[in-house]
Amino acid sequence: MSFFIDNVPRVQPFTLPHFGYMAFFVIATILFFMYKNKIEKNPNPLFNVLKWINTVTVILFYTWSILFTDSFILTGLPLHVCRIVSIVGLYYYWTSDERVEALLFYTGAFGLVAVMYPANVHPLYTHLIGYVSQVTHVLIIVTWYYVVFIKKFRPSLKDFSQIAAFFLAVLLLVWPFNYLIGGGEYFYISVNRPFFLDWPDLYWIIFTYGLTLLVMTIKFISFYNKKRV
Repeated sequence: MSFFIDNVPRVQPFTLPHFGYMAFFVIATILFFMYKNKIEKNPNPLFNVLKWINTVTVILFYTWSILFTDSFILTGLPLHVCRIVSIVGLYYYWTSDERVEALLFYTGAFGLVAVMYPANVHPLYTHLIGYVSQVTHVLIIVTWYYVVFIKKFRPSLKDFSQIAAFFLAVLLLVWPFNYLIGGGEYFYISVNRPFFLDWPDLYWIIFTYGLTLLVMTIKFISFYNKKRV
């Protein structure tokens, strides 16, 4: 039953399970770039694999959240960045709508952040959501690889400003929502904050948004005006 229950110790950073978490990301990255040329010639097989992996992980997570937790509203809604990206990815893989590629491009780094520092990941290999978390976060990164290196997405000033505005709006909406529902943990604003626990909420929001803009800017500069080859 512990494979499903929610009240279990979480993965601690830089322990053996966490290194396994990071190893999965490294292996996925190596395999992607090893077969990058073949994928470029025929991207459909990888696209379909990613589509079904994304679909299964989303279904598993929300089914588990509803059936095996008593805090779905507090913790299970798609309001964390990685969950938002998973839902957007689900839409992308089933519709091939290129309009969401900008969001997938800019938010791909959050998957890497989760892999490097798991703030609230269930035990790996002994819990259903441990597997789901590992696959979900690596999938976010591989989706970023696919959008950038296979679809050749390149950012523009317009999409940079749109995603920056979207992220700020989400932060400002989630902030009061956490308190409205009685202690939600979304964006770790009010509970489970990994750093700076004594900061006022507003300081944490400013820090989070500033760091996000920094990462977005680095990605923008790295690929802006870069030729689609």
